[in-house]
Amino acid sequence: MKNLAMGVVVREGKVLIQKRFRPGKGMVFEFPGGSVDAGESGEQAAIRELWEETGLKNLKLLGSHKAKNDFGGEIHYVVLGASTDIEPQMIDPERQQSFYWFEPSEVPIQDFYKADIGFIENHLSQYT
Repeated sequence: MKNLAMGVVVREGKVLIQKRFRPGKGMVFEFPGGSVDAGESGEQAAIRELWEETGLKNLKLLGSHKAKNDFGGEIHYVVLGASTDIEPQMIDPERQQSFYWFEPSEVPIQDFYKADIGFIENHLSQYT
């Protein structure tokens, strides 16, 4: 069982999606995020992962949602508001990241896991 946390960043009606390299999958679209460490809440993990993957910090907490992930654990979607003057940065060149701001209806969901698609379809629009 693996618990995960995603940093879902929104601003001006759009959501931040990264395109990055995943071994065995190639280039995929996804929310910045990763594993919840021992002793860490889903919110803390999402904020930490977002900072580690994009350099973004000090964003406004807007909401949080929880679901079951494809690995038998929980997945936390932590929604954070960003101002227009900040942009994500590629932190780890091995990830080959690029960043996009999509309107919810434009998110390329073909790369997302089932739980992510559920969040996008059922919750994302209330924040954008």
